[in-house]
Amino acid sequence: MKIRVMLGLLVAFLFFSCDQYPIFHAISQEVEPKEPRVKGNPTNMVELDAAMYVASRFGKTIHSYENSKWGGVSSPDGKSVMELATDGSHLYALAGVPFDKVEVYYRNVTDAEWGTPIAFAASGVIQTIRGARGEGDEGYIFASTENGLFFYKAGENDFSPLLSGLSKENIVTGAAYLDKTYYVAVVNKGIYTFDGTTLSDEPVDGTAGKPIVGMLAVGDAIVAVSREQGGRNGSLFYGDSSGFKEESKNVAFSGAMGIWRDDADNPTPSLLLVGIQSQSYSTVNGYREILLNNGSLDPNSLGLGRPGAFDVSTISNADRYGSTIELRVATSLYQARDNTLFASTMQHGLWSYRNDVWNAED
Repeated sequence: MKIRVMLGLLVAFLFFSCDQYPIFHAISQEVEPKEPRVKGNPTNMVELDAAMYVASRFGKTIHSYENSKWGGVSSPDGKSVMELATDGSHLYALAGVPFDKVEVYYRNVTDAEWGTPIAFAASGVIQTIRGARGEGDEGYIFASTENGLFFYKAGENDFSPLLSGLSKENIVTGAAYLDKTYYVAVVNKGIYTFDGTTLSDEPVDGTAGKPIVGMLAVGDAIVAVSREQGGRNGSLFYGDSSGFKEESKNVAFSGAMGIWRDDADNPTPSLLLVGIQSQSYSTVNGYREILLNNGSLDPNSLGLGRPGAFDVSTISNADRYGSTIELRVATSLYQARDNTLFASTMQHGLWSYRNDVWNAED
C-alpha cells in the first residue's frame, strides 16, 4: 500500500513539474522594461552621413544616433513631426498640425536651421514621405496625398506631380534605387519605376494592384513585402524593372525591413530582416530573418526564420527574444554603424538590442 502511495506521489510530482516547467522558464526569460527614449510610435529610421535619425510621431524633437551617442535637433518651427526621409544629401521632415496642415521641411546635416517649407501646390494633405538616394548626390523625395503621388529633387522650388487618381488608401510606402533606376511602391497600386522625370505608365509586371507595405534594395534585387486586407497574409516580392516574382507567406508583414551584418568589418549583409504583424496572436510579432547569399537574396532559400533558427542570427537567446521584441510590432528596422540593431515599435517606443537583450532604448 505504501509503495502504491509513493508511486502515486512520484507520478503526480513528475506530472506537475513537467507541466509547470515552461511557465517558470518563461518567467525566467522576462526582462524588466525600460522607459523608451523615443516614446509612442516612432517614425521610420533614416541614415544620413553615418548618423541615424528618428522621431516620436507628434513629438517635437528629432533624435540622432552617431558614434554610439545620442543627440537631437528641434523639429521645424517647433511643429509636430509625422515622418522622416532622406535623399542622401538632406534630412526631410513632414511636420505640422496632425490630420490638417502639414508641410515638408529640409535641412543639411551641417545647417543650424531648417529651411522654409517646400512649396506644394496640389490639393490634399500629405500623408507620408519616402526617399531614395541614387548615384553621387542625386536623390528624390516622394510624397503622397489622397489625390496623387509627387516628387521633389533638392534645389528645385516645389513638388511635381507623378501619378493622379489615387485615394487615401494609396499611400507611398517605399522608395529604392538599383542599377540607375528608382523604384516607388504605392499600396494597392504596385511598384513603379522612375527615371528622374517621369513615372512608368504601369506598375512593374508582377506587382500591379498589390498591397506593398515595404520595399528595399538588397544586393542585386529590389525586395518588397505586402499585407493583405485584414492583415492575415502577405507575400515577398523580388525582382527589378523586368518583372517581380511573388512568394506567398503565411504571415502579414508590417512593412519594416532592414539588412544586418554579423561582422562590423564585413560590408556584405548576412540577413534580410522583415517585420511581421499578427492579427490573431499578440505574442507573434517582432521580425523574421532571411538568409542572404553574398549579400543578395537567394530564390532557393526564402524561408522566414524566427531569430535564433539559423546559425547566423541577430540574437543569442531565442526564448528571451520571444518574451521581449516578439511581443511588439516592429515598424522600422535599422542596424547602426556600431552594429546596434534598432526597432521602431507600434505604441511602445524605440527598442534596441544591447548586451544580448531586446529592450526599449533608454
